[in-house]
This record gives sequence, structure tokens and C-alpha cells, in this order.
Amino acid sequence: MKKTTIIRLIAMLMLAVMMTSALASCANTGSPNETTASPSGDGPQTQAPVEETTTDPTLDPNGYKKDDIPEDLKFNTDINILVWDDVEHEEFEIAYEDLSGDIVEQSLYDRNSKVEERLGLTLNFIRVNGNSDNVSGFSAYVNNSVSINAKEFDVIGCYSLTLAKCASSGYLYNMLDDSCEYLNFEQPWWSDLLLEQATFGDNLYFASGDISRNALEMMYVCYANTALLAEYNLQNPQELVEPGDWTYDKFIEMCQGVYKDDGDGEKNCTSTSGDTFGYVTSGIHTDPWFYGSGATICERNADGEIIESPSFTGERVANTLDKLYGLLYNSTYGIYTSSVTHQRAFGEGRVLFMMERARVSHKLLAAEYGETEFVILPCPKYDKDQERYITVMGNPFTLYGIAADIADPKMASAFIECFASEGFRQVTPAVFEISLKTRYVADSLSGIMYDMIRENITYDIGRIFSSDLIGQSTFRNAVAGQQNWGSVAKQATKALTRQLKTLNNKLNK
Repeated sequence: MKKTTIIRLIAMLMLAVMMTSALASCANTGSPNETTASPSGDGPQTQAPVEETTTDPTLDPNGYKKDDIPEDLKFNTDINILVWDDVEHEEFEIAYEDLSGDIVEQSLYDRNSKVEERLGLTLNFIRVNGNSDNVSGFSAYVNNSVSINAKEFDVIGCYSLTLAKCASSGYLYNMLDDSCEYLNFEQPWWSDLLLEQATFGDNLYFASGDISRNALEMMYVCYANTALLAEYNLQNPQELVEPGDWTYDKFIEMCQGVYKDDGDGEKNCTSTSGDTFGYVTSGIHTDPWFYGSGATICERNADGEIIESPSFTGERVANTLDKLYGLLYNSTYGIYTSSVTHQRAFGEGRVLFMMERARVSHKLLAAEYGETEFVILPCPKYDKDQERYITVMGNPFTLYGIAADIADPKMASAFIECFASEGFRQVTPAVFEISLKTRYVADSLSGIMYDMIRENITYDIGRIFSSDLIGQSTFRNAVAGQQNWGSVAKQATKALTRQLKTLNNKLNK
């Protein structure tokens, strides 16, 4: 997802100027289509492509980057793709008879049709449950096939942690092998940061980017309730983003004073009722605080080995916990809950800030709380001196790889490259530009914020391989139990050191 950075070049003084700049950035850069209001008033529609004359052979007539797959490449056969059936948001196939008029569904259907037409392939999707509750089961399914060289499937697309488990178990083919000649990871539909982190020596077992719809849906963003901003006379926090002032301290400062008791005299937030707060969070949704500080569990060294990141036990994480404890436990303005209650509370207008995945904007807020208005921001950063805002990805996005017993790696590589590039041209505009950036937010600045959020996604290799390492709950548990980070992190690294040695031996083969 290599997109041209537009935020830092846009002055945040005049809304009209910024909107014009944002729309202009979509044209002829390989970015998704611009949108316009629907004549019926029920949402935006994709504009008709503008026919342009171009002499650049790398661009299509509408200015989108083309892939390198030869036009005459035809396989005239079937290709079998093993995918997770319990995917959060469908990204693999939509049958023609199931099309409902939804623009994202249509984009998935059109992508698949185009891939089949271009490569002379018939796409057969084999669906097996593979989410966080089915990591072992999916991995066992792959093992049962690959270990006997059954060649049951060619390509695998699954939940990030599940496919990482398949990689460490030896069930995936090296995508950097010369036989995978049609893969071009320099293209903008691939996440260059993920590739940088996930290459082990001369081996790469999985990749993601615009090939996965869920990679867009699962970005963590910060929602701000506009009614509460007005009620408490607070500055629009979007104005703080460009100068770098949208920090942990500023976030906490804006939460101060935002509290309203529901009448029972107790500080509480339940699944059905509760007080009004500046901030509510729980469990996995504390992850943006850990990653927003610049920390990761692991990193990759120059030799392609995974090592413990010095930031994991660093002072910035300890300081982040102290700030978070103060807000959640030592004030009335924030609260930590044992279950996911913040989504409903925000939808009902009882929470100023919510850090959640982008998909919540339509899966919950638009679907159930349509009158709740909000703006989008990146999650805040540790301090003003930190170079960038950091976006953590929710785990339910899809990694794609090639089965270890593949009969025709050239065909598999052509399919994956074509599937990604057509997704870039068709699915990404429907999900990102038309839905997330336009349909579900009323203000133009939120679209610009989304561009920044997408550009700053981080991939922690320790998070992706958590099934083989120490899991992802160290920071979460520290927040829930108000634990001392120094002692918690020290204990975790003892196990991490042992497990990293084993994992590196598996991946650097």
C-alpha cells in the first residue's frame, strides 16, 4: 500500500482547499476512484471512468497502475484456493445470484470475473473455518493435505495468525523462489512494510495489501463524537493532527471533565446503560496504546532473524501504562470494562473518544446508531517529537500464501498477483474511497485522516507469529490488572527468548 503522502502537504486552514487537494490526489496516481453523491440521496456512487490519453505503458487509460502479467498468458485450467470460511467481511467470492446491489459485493464479483478472463482460470474456493478460534483446526487441515502431497489446493488465504502458523509449520511455499515469476512486490497493491518485516533471509511465506478487503476494514482509528465535542466546548481534534499535537497527553486532557452520571451515583458502563465518559476501552482495544508509542514485540535484524524489540521493555511503554491507568482507574473521565461495551456506549452518544477498527463505522454505527455523528482521526501518538502516528491492524485480515506441495508455482504466482492488482483497481475503491471515506462520515477531513491512517500501518512480526511466541496479551493484561510493566515485560521476555530461537530455525531454512 504505497500511497503518496498527502497529509503533510495540506494546509489545515481552509476546508475547501483541503477537500480539493484530497480529491485531486485520487486522480491518475493509482489511487481509487473519486465519488459523487447518489442522485437518490442514499449514498455515493462511483463516477464513470474518465477516458484519458496516456503514453505511459505502465498505466491503464484511467491512470491506474497496471501489473506486469503478459496479456497473452492463459492457463485454461482450474485453480483451487483454500480460504477461511469464517472471514469477518467476505473478500473471496460472491455468486452472481447473490448480488444485492451492494457496491462492495459487486466489486468482488467483478474482480473474480476479470481474473478468470485474463488468466483463463476457473476459481474454486475451498472454505474451512480458520479464525482465532480455529487456528489449530485450519493448520491441521493444511497439514493433512500437504504432508501427503495431495495437491488439493494451490493458494491459501486465511486469518493472519492462522497462516503464520502454517508458515512456521512448513506448509507454505517460498514466494521469493524464482518459479514465482509473476509476483512483483514492488507494485503498490502490496504492503511494503509487511514484506520488509516478514522476509526471513531469502524466504517469504505470505503477503497482504490490497489483495485483502479486511486489511482496510481492520485498521484501528479514533472516533470522536461531534455532539460531545460541542457540548464540552472542545476543539476539533482533527486540527491537532497536522502540527503533531494529537498526543497521548492531549487525548487525556480532552477527556478531562467529560463525565455525566446516569443517576445511580456509581461510575459504570454496562452493555445496556451507564455514565457518559471521555473514553471507554477493554481488552484487545488497548493495543493502539502499545503500538502508538512506537513499540513492537519483535523486529527483524539484518540477517533476517526475528529478535526481541528493545522497545518492548522500554520506558515509553511503561510511561504509556501510567498515563492510561490515570485516565481509566484514577479519574471519573475514563473506564476499563471487562467486556466490549464501548461500541454501544459510543453509538448512544455516551463516549467522547473510541479507538476501534474502521469497520465499526458501518457494521455497527451506521447500521444501528445512524444519528450518531462522529469524525475520524488517527489514534494519538506518544508525544509531539514522535515522527508519525502509528496504525495497528486488527488481526482478522487475510494473509495469502502458496501451498508447499504446489504443482505449478508459476500459475499460483500469476493468480495471486492478478487477484491483488484487480483488487487494487476494483475492491479497494468500493471499500475505502466510497464506503469508509465518504459514505459513513459526513465531513471531508475524515477522508484525509483515513489516508494518513492507511499510510502509517505497522506490522509487528511478534504479533503475527503470536501463536508460536508469547501471544499478544502481555500489554492488555497489564492494563486490566494495573501491573508494573518492568516486571511483566521481564517475565515475558524469558519465554520469548526461547521461542524465538525455535521459530527462526523454522523460518530460515
